[in-house]
Amino acid sequence: MSVQKLERVLWRVRKRNPNKQEVTWIELKRAIMYECGTDPKTYKNNKKALTTLQWIKASKFSKQRVVLTDKDL
Repeated sequence: MSVQKLERVLWRVRKRNPNKQEVTWIELKRAIMYECGTDPKTYKNNKKALTTLQWIKASKFSKQRVVLTDKDL
């Protein structure tokens, strides 16, 4: 897992969901699967890394959504 892969994950999420700040966890999971792999541990580690870098955070209003913070741009 590198920063370049994490950047590509968020690029892929933004490509599929233009002009949206909130996307579903499933969209994030799909992007991680395309870029990094399909193992559940890979998904968990990449999601944790994105949260630690503060590039994503959980939505206040919905448990099924994640907010893109734009700190990676």
